[in-house]
Amino acid sequence: MSDNTAPTIDGANDGSFGEGGSVHATITRQVIARVREIDDLPDDVVTNALHSILDTLGVAIGGVHEPVSTFVRSEALTEGGTPRATLWGTGDRVSRPQAALVNGTAAHAMDFDDVISRMDGHPSAPLLPALMAISEGSGISGRQFIAAFVAGFEAEAMIGQLMKPSHYARGFHATATIGAFGAAAATSHALGFDEDTWAHAFGIAGARAAGLKSMFGTMTKPLQVGVAAENGLRAATLAARGVSANPDVLGTAQGFRDTQSDGSGTPAVWDWTGYAISDVLFKYHASCYLTHSAIEGGLALRASGVAPEHIDSIDLLVPAGHLSVCNIAEPATPLEGKFSLRYTTAMALVTGDLSEQAFTFDTLADPRVIALRDRIRVSARADTTGRSSILKVIHANGSHRDIEVNVNRPTPSHELGQRWQRLVTKFHSLVDPVMGTEIAARIVREVAALPTAETSESLTQALTRPVSDLT
Repeated sequence: MSDNTAPTIDGANDGSFGEGGSVHATITRQVIARVREIDDLPDDVVTNALHSILDTLGVAIGGVHEPVSTFVRSEALTEGGTPRATLWGTGDRVSRPQAALVNGTAAHAMDFDDVISRMDGHPSAPLLPALMAISEGSGISGRQFIAAFVAGFEAEAMIGQLMKPSHYARGFHATATIGAFGAAAATSHALGFDEDTWAHAFGIAGARAAGLKSMFGTMTKPLQVGVAAENGLRAATLAARGVSANPDVLGTAQGFRDTQSDGSGTPAVWDWTGYAISDVLFKYHASCYLTHSAIEGGLALRASGVAPEHIDSIDLLVPAGHLSVCNIAEPATPLEGKFSLRYTTAMALVTGDLSEQAFTFDTLADPRVIALRDRIRVSARADTTGRSSILKVIHANGSHRDIEVNVNRPTPSHELGQRWQRLVTKFHSLVDPVMGTEIAARIVREVAALPTAETSESLTQALTRPVSDLT
């Protein structure tokens, strides 16, 4: 990999693009022009991609026994089909679209996958399953695989920025809707499409894209991410066969942006340099990422020696958008608990454990957690730009204390090595119980070796195990 800078778009501020900036392209073509030529990547971009790939595989394998994962896998196996792609963490092989659906659902089943603010969602869960499915047996190199992954990621970031903030605010689940484009972009890149075929793939993906925030706290939230992976893959393969679509699905009247955001009729403005993947954020708690700043505040209180009985009340101030995403006041299921600011903050203080195994009905019913949860009041911050969460703590003795935490900061290049080690630890915690320590360590090695691998087949092979081993 080289130290080349990211491709730029001439005239981006006025929505134009072309040779020397002289030709105006559609919004869809602008996105394609940026991501289609991604090839020789800077080392830190490659590193960020490897981190996202490892983390996504880990949360997907860790989620293989989640109820929604088992239901969707059983449906695919009952349907049958030509076995061309692997279901991660199992010995099963199914059709490529089925693999994208099943693995994509599992990748989001625990809500433990990576996030990026430019998309308002989780970029890798819909993207990697489609790319892995189309790459299996294709012979593409590890370098080409990484480039296709980054292309899908950058497409999601560009389209996410195009649709923000109204798309998510209206109630669309961006991971599922925009994720379909990311899956289509990664697949198109891996298959080496020309620009016209890319445009038709995007058109088909946009016509199939769907996902609602009203599904948060239910099994359909991860299911619609799996559907996005399947839709993106199918969009690309159908375009390759000659299925046509409106080539400007993003910018045309009654297209994706026009119908699903408030940005209709305004120029596209791409206002960053470099690669969006450098801003990827990872979860170290198994709940909605918007709860993580508050969780870290609660953990800091616990680490300082503050016990739940020392607290009279907590006023939790969060960005206003959090209130429509993760503010279930009294969660009735562990899945709902992952979308409850009050509950997860109470867990942080009472138990200090927010791993996947901690979200149980027993913890929901723990009288200590409930008692503290009911002493936490959640409200929106007065300002509209702050992204941190503020815990205003009133102690039982009447004293006050404020803690402010913001987990929305990308990792600088010099700390990427430390982050890899933290992600490897997370990976083993999720994968070892499913596949064993030895296989988990092999997967880590295969991911790390991708930049120089002749193909991605060794990684695919490491993701399997006999069906008889599954319980």
